[in-house]
Amino acid sequence: MLLKTFKGRILAVSLGMTIVSVLIFGYGLSGIYHQHMHKCLNRSLSFLTNMLSIEFDTKEYSKTMQTQMYQHPQLLNVLQGGLIYDIKIEMLSYKPLSNKERIYQFKKLGNEGYFTVSSSTEKINEELVSMVSDRWVFFIFGFVFTSLLIYFLVRLLFIPFNKLVNHCLTCEDPDKKPEGVTGGSEIITLRDAIASLQQRISRLQKAQHESMKALTHELKTPLAQLRLRIDLANQKGKWSEESIEEAKKEIDEISHKITKILHSRKVSQKVEKTHLKKSVLYLIDELQPLWEHRGLTFEIDMSQDKVLNLPVEAYQRVLRILIENTINHSLKGATIHIHCRQAVLTITNPISREKNKIIDSTGKGLEIVKTLCNYYKWEFDAHSIDSKYQIVLRL
Repeated sequence: MLLKTFKGRILAVSLGMTIVSVLIFGYGLSGIYHQHMHKCLNRSLSFLTNMLSIEFDTKEYSKTMQTQMYQHPQLLNVLQGGLIYDIKIEMLSYKPLSNKERIYQFKKLGNEGYFTVSSSTEKINEELVSMVSDRWVFFIFGFVFTSLLIYFLVRLLFIPFNKLVNHCLTCEDPDKKPEGVTGGSEIITLRDAIASLQQRISRLQKAQHESMKALTHELKTPLAQLRLRIDLANQKGKWSEESIEEAKKEIDEISHKITKILHSRKVSQKVEKTHLKKSVLYLIDELQPLWEHRGLTFEIDMSQDKVLNLPVEAYQRVLRILIENTINHSLKGATIHIHCRQAVLTITNPISREKNKIIDSTGKGLEIVKTLCNYYKWEFDAHSIDSKYQIVLRL
């Protein structure tokens, strides 16, 4: 609708400009024709004045001579079909001046006055009106022809725009450029701009989708902890004050994670000194309800003083996902080994074959880990050794 409206406006403006141009041209042409007829009338009157001055002795001018002049054959021939109208032949005592209503031609007769032949200009205006009225068909034809020509030119100019609109409305692949749209440099620039905008929108949609997937993954662990606490409370038949407080904390943690993820606009670039062992112990303590429920234990072989400059948010997220996955897939009652040497973190655990996990696994966690590792140039590897699963992270 917007395109049609824009096209209609261009067409209306073009037709309006055409009409104005025709009117201006017609006005100028009528002015030229009007001046030309004035000159013709002056020449005719000048001819009659000279002719009558020669044929008659104007010094002896009288009413009888005036009547004879009006009936002179040459004058009658000039009056037929010419511009002379309401002709007057007279002797004036003053020099006549032409105006818009009448044109004068005269001959001075010494001290006796001015022999004058004059005509009204009314016939000139009648000729102009007659010329326009006799040729109105040509004006209408010219206007219609010009209007149609402008209409088809506008349609021709808008063909590339129509193709762009059709591409935007029907293209299922946002990364596909509208290569079929051709035209001038402006069309090509607009085409590339639209293609770039489509790709940006596509990337934003994908990023939004990935953010929602990340959000669901981040919420699985606290939800699993909350569900576990509810199950334990149901088994005991009552809610203790401790269980209520822990449930509140876990609900607050879920709310905090939602807020943090939804307001995250870019990958954190903040680098801080990070104590590796402290960060591992902190996460193990935070996830205690999960690994206690499965009867797991941890064996940590890490230097107490090992410190690295790391992007804190990204590192903590990767470490949390790896430890959560390890707890979720470890054999019940097993021991999880975590050790670190020269900035290489290794997590080893016996593999559980159980289908019922504490946290539903979708593989999204490891996908997030790989994405962050690629971004920060960390090396990540996960593989099975006999009945054990080992994760290696080189920071």
